[in-house]
Amino acid sequence: MRNNSKVLFLVEIAIFSALAYLLDELSGFLTGRFWPQGGSVSIGMLPIFIMAYRWGIKGGLLTGFLFGGLQLILGQPWIATPVQAFLEYFVAFTVVGLAGVFAKQIQQGLLNGNAKKWVSYIILGTLIGGLLRFICHFVAGIVFFAEYAPEGTPVVLYSLGYNGGYMSISTGICIVLLFLLMPALPKKYVASK
Repeated sequence: MRNNSKVLFLVEIAIFSALAYLLDELSGFLTGRFWPQGGSVSIGMLPIFIMAYRWGIKGGLLTGFLFGGLQLILGQPWIATPVQAFLEYFVAFTVVGLAGVFAKQIQQGLLNGNAKKWVSYIILGTLIGGLLRFICHFVAGIVFFAEYAPEGTPVVLYSLGYNGGYMSISTGICIVLLFLLMPALPKKYVASK
């Protein structure tokens, strides 16, 4: 990367991480009361996906990691243990950035006007990023929040339902918003690395 490109990369990571935090706070305010042990239907992952599709894995991972840190420091984190906090904030949001593995295919599809290509890879990347984040919350639910499962309900099913509920909706909303946002971005923005 040239110096200007490095500066742009770092500035965008900072801006998109802050935007993710703000979107998540707004979403948490609107839907957080439905998940008493944390979690909400949120579009906080959206800026992570945009950075992953613009800059690749590195941009996605760094944006997700910074966003997780912002949530832990500035938000209202639900912390049971330090390991749980690390898993559900740093790891869970960092792995969303792995969607950037499809950045080249999405950029090529957008630049060439191949909607089938970029749409397919956005769906695939967003589902993978959302699934990886879900796995982190699912495991944390089993290990750290078993006491909240209603009596007679297996902890695995409780964690699956609790975390799967908000994560499936959040991932679906991000897919729809990415369909609307990605083609609206200037071509220079999509491929200016």
